[in-house]
Amino acid sequence: MILILGTALLLSPACSKIDREDNLRSSDLKPVVPIQLTKSDLGVRDASNDFGLNTFRLLYGDGKVGDVAFSPLSLSLALAMAAEGAEGQTWQQFADVIGWDAATKEEVGAYYQKMVEGLVKADESVQFTSANSFWVRKNLQLRSAYSSLLKDYFQAESYEVDFSLPSTLEQINKWCSDKTDGKIPQMLSELDSDTALMLINALLFKAPWALTWDIEKDRNFTAASGTKVKKDYLYVKDQQLTYGDFGDFELVRAPYGNGAYQMDIILPKEGKTLTEILPQVESDAVNYDLRPTEVTLYLPKWSTDYSTGDALIPALKAQGLTLPFDRQKADFSGISEQPLYINLIQQKVKIDVTEKGTEFAAVTLVGFVDNAVGPVTYPKVTVDVNRPFAYTIRETTSGTILLLGTLSN
Repeated sequence: MILILGTALLLSPACSKIDREDNLRSSDLKPVVPIQLTKSDLGVRDASNDFGLNTFRLLYGDGKVGDVAFSPLSLSLALAMAAEGAEGQTWQQFADVIGWDAATKEEVGAYYQKMVEGLVKADESVQFTSANSFWVRKNLQLRSAYSSLLKDYFQAESYEVDFSLPSTLEQINKWCSDKTDGKIPQMLSELDSDTALMLINALLFKAPWALTWDIEKDRNFTAASGTKVKKDYLYVKDQQLTYGDFGDFELVRAPYGNGAYQMDIILPKEGKTLTEILPQVESDAVNYDLRPTEVTLYLPKWSTDYSTGDALIPALKAQGLTLPFDRQKADFSGISEQPLYINLIQQKVKIDVTEKGTEFAAVTLVGFVDNAVGPVTYPKVTVDVNRPFAYTIRETTSGTILLLGTLSN
């Protein structure tokens, strides 16, 4: 969650101005293209956002793992492709835990198709792409209905491969690198030769700020350990932004492009930690009482590379999603006559935040094996992000969370 719009300050020698000509001009921006959601779509969105936020909390844990950068949307898209082939109690568990409830498989597929198409169109100044693929062992016969559904709803590319060959690992890593503009050059370091099916989602997001920042170099940031480290900061002075004070933390919102996308910055108050405030964070932005406020904001520039490693399956099991990983009970008979269960879920994310904008890429991989009005005055605040904080990136008209993260060091 986070960020802002800018004017200039009188700069000290440690500060530098950004060339205004490089920034977006409002006259160049097209209006927001809203994503129209039905009542049932809204229920799926809210539950999916909750699922993503709960997963993020579990991945972050007590903060000992370091910073997290996690895409709920990428995970949901990958799990949706897997769930399309689930039957019986396995499908029901996907629906209950992720929040699809009474939705049918076709409705789930149509929802994610609508979301991806809408996210692409919401802001022409923002580059958003979603790519999907499924990789099938040569002797595994997929049901034609499942293959068709992946292609129709998820525009998924299909590949028939031998998972025991080193060339297959190279091919998968190249696909992930190509779809993320080289930001995730190596998704996997090795392949399980017993893999029967692999589903992959890749997201790429490049957005220019709707703000013009100034830069202050070598400013102190207090890391989670208490150590002070020097960082280059972006800042704006007395800009009208959306802001809220919630006792233990404050939240300020900064838009990208035409405003369809935004970053919310969630900053714990002095003396509070991310671990203490994350349970209070809402997945639905409309639950926040945010108001227009003149904000002076200092925000560090940062770059984070994050991999869930083997932490995602335990995080999903902790929320009640257990059957897909059960060798004996998993029911993916909608995929193939061959009994399958999931033995691998992994996500990698790369995010870069600079004065020009934000770029992030996310890849999620799921592996199966045999189972066998008039002038207004606003209150003024200064938000100095000089300690660990959390952030999200979301599309505003649908409320869909694309990315959740922290910066602690």
